[in-house]
Amino acid sequence: MAAVLAVLVAHAADPAAQGRQRVSGEGFVSEGIPKMPNPPGPAPKRDLAGAWVGPGTSNKPDPAPPMTPAGEAIVKQRKAYSSATNLGSGQDGPPGASNDPYITCDPLGFPRSVLTYAVTNRGGVLFGSAPGRILIGYEQQRAWREIWMDGRALPKAVDVRGAPESRYYGYSVGHWENDNTLVIDTTGLDERPWLDTLGHPRSSMAHIQERYTRLDQYNLQVTVTVDDPKFYTKPWTFMRANLYWMKAQEFAETLCVPSEALEYRDTLAKPSGINIVP
Repeated sequence: MAAVLAVLVAHAADPAAQGRQRVSGEGFVSEGIPKMPNPPGPAPKRDLAGAWVGPGTSNKPDPAPPMTPAGEAIVKQRKAYSSATNLGSGQDGPPGASNDPYITCDPLGFPRSVLTYAVTNRGGVLFGSAPGRILIGYEQQRAWREIWMDGRALPKAVDVRGAPESRYYGYSVGHWENDNTLVIDTTGLDERPWLDTLGHPRSSMAHIQERYTRLDQYNLQVTVTVDDPKFYTKPWTFMRANLYWMKAQEFAETLCVPSEALEYRDTLAKPSGINIVP
């Protein structure tokens, strides 16, 4: 059982993609910061273009605040994969059940995408542009987002008559607060994805704000806050991290493949005693 669980722990963040993740090599922040000119040059004005990897350093976020009864009811229904495997608990015992939708490669959604793609799995993040918008692409899952910079408003409602449909990654608009800080506001979220690996929820009209501050040529500071009165009693800082310029500027292809995830579930997870539930 211990050997099987060791395999399961190795797959916990992304069961179908672990074998293809970049674990070493140029531009990967693992054993240390890649050697770059020191001191770094100044940050270009209003420009995040290029590929970044995280975390250069990562600070613990604030704990989630007390939840509303509606939020508590949802959390009670969700069973984290880490709890099913005792991952990170320091305890040994029989495995349990999990209904994390990412076990079968359902989209992580936002902002779990930012946390997992950029920090937990230390994947690359690519900033580019298109008319009227900034594009953010993620190495993990080859997912991408549109950040509209043309002054449009965010939707005031979703999934009702006359309003747009909710989205896994929501609707995002951005603006420059100064010459080196990009502020992104997102709402209009599909409520199915989890906020994090623990199963915290986020409502369709949660207001999630990202702040990307380019400190210099090679360092990018990230802060994510969540304001969701439907499920939480106050706003809080969901994530803090520092991304670092990728020296090679090249992404690997890192995918969670549904067919492989189902094979993992049926040949490793279930036989080991982990109950994968809907």
